[in-house]
Amino acid sequence: MSKKKKGLYFIEQILDYQQYNGQKYYLVKWQGYNNRDCTWEKPEKIPNLPYFLSEYEQNVKNLGSNFYHVENDEPPMLEDFIGVPSQQKKSKLQDQVSILKQELNQVKKQQEDILQLVQTLPSEKKPLQPNQQQDSENIQDSISELSQKNTEVKQPNEGGFEYGDQLDKIGQAAQIKQTGIKMYYLLWQKRPNGIIPKNRWVNSEYLQKYDIKSLCYYLQKKLL
Repeated sequence: MSKKKKGLYFIEQILDYQQYNGQKYYLVKWQGYNNRDCTWEKPEKIPNLPYFLSEYEQNVKNLGSNFYHVENDEPPMLEDFIGVPSQQKKSKLQDQVSILKQELNQVKKQQEDILQLVQTLPSEKKPLQPNQQQDSENIQDSISELSQKNTEVKQPNEGGFEYGDQLDKIGQAAQIKQTGIKMYYLLWQKRPNGIIPKNRWVNSEYLQKYDIKSLCYYLQKKLL
């Protein structure tokens, strides 16, 4: 990150400064290193601060506030360096939560409509004729036999809602740089047979389809 000589670090110049929660931070450029290796330091960590500030103000006056910007060599943002979400990231998360809430409301509305439709269906059942009764019993036996066979099919080691697994929690999230797709790491509950399914990375569409409530809850926690 910074050039060492007999255990010492040498400051080249100050490139910028910002304030967070009442605390000032200065973007320090180190001798012999690129802008992307800069660090954000508190005032008390910078020796001879007045000299470097005077030099910084002169650079801004002569060259503008973006005097240090170099293509493909951008310094780290303060928010990333001290581990707090930027306003832009917060805004994106809030937008995602808002969209998910709208989709959740639509799902609830569809469920209510279906329930209402079911309740309006006639409840009277016509008695079956002897032949129909026999056919019905045969169908039920076939369904029972098929169901039993299906339960005997070995489930895959990897967890999934499509396999009947229950979500324990969302462990973490990551974004693929090349595509911008958001991925979530899912941890599963123990199956009835005592086996814990293998954890799995899935995209947001998968979670929206199977467990949109857990996705909303996870994103809301990240905003707090």
